Amino acid sequence: MNIHEYQAKELLEKYGVAVPKGIAAMSVDEAVKAAEELQAGGTSLFVVKAQIHAGGRGAGHFKGAADDKGGVRLCKSIDDVRAAAEAMMGNILVTKQTGPEGKEVQRLYVTDGVDISKEYYCSLLLDRATAKVTFMVSTEGGMDIEEVAETHPEKIVKVAIDPVGGITKADAEKLADALKLTGAAKQSAIPFFENLYKCYMELDASIVEINPMILAGDEVMALDAKFNFDDNALFRHPDIVALRDESEEDENEKIAADNELSYVRLDGNIGCMVNGAGLAMATMDIIK
Repeated sequence: MNIHEYQAKELLEKYGVAVPKGIAAMSVDEAVKAAEELQAGGTSLFVVKAQIHAGGRGAGHFKGAADDKGGVRLCKSIDDVRAAAEAMMGNILVTKQTGPEGKEVQRLYVTDGVDISKEYYCSLLLDRATAKVTFMVSTEGGMDIEEVAETHPEKIVKVAIDPVGGITKADAEKLADALKLTGAAKQSAIPFFENLYKCYMELDASIVEINPMILAGDEVMALDAKFNFDDNALFRHPDIVALRDESEEDENEKIAADNELSYVRLDGNIGCMVNGAGLAMATMDIIK
């Protein structure tokens, strides 16, 4: 199960992971009101972000738009926020992850435009090779991690966490050192990693991706966040289930989930009903 960025940020905040100030909006007027509320709190630069279950929003484009502006826009005034919200809300955003059909934007997230010193990549996932929850960090933040793995694999550092003892200060320091963080920035990163691990474990997440993780002054923050949860553990988290946005889900996947079935959408128009993984693979090979 996936959730929106603004929902992910709310979860991170509960666990003490620093994020920029932000307010979700379900309409253009709500986006303007959110910007005014942020402005009253001292914000002078805003970011309006389209909320869909897909990456690459900033580099995407809206169908039928006169320009090629994406789903993440920097705004210097309340009027700019209104214009950005009007350009996004109810329109189809196409990114490299949505495919050419794109997704309709029904929610927005208005955030504080923070001053970024440096961008990093950070994720937590289960490494099945080591059977351990593993941090992946890189100094190449804001980029597609698959691209970094292909072109600069040496810039990705993995730190596996002991499942019995959990994350230690030494683990967090190793991660901070891998990102070349020093002084106050390193001291900010240590609780960031510790709290992120606690969030991942207690919420039964399968993936948490912070891309980019940023350095704002001497504070480490999550500028963007993506969560994926273990569907088999959702019965323990009714509060997480309540965050589900069915409008973002494939209709067939939704039907399958409602009937407690596993479903993976594939290309093609031939279906195979088989018993056993080996027979399934062999049958598919024959048909192909």
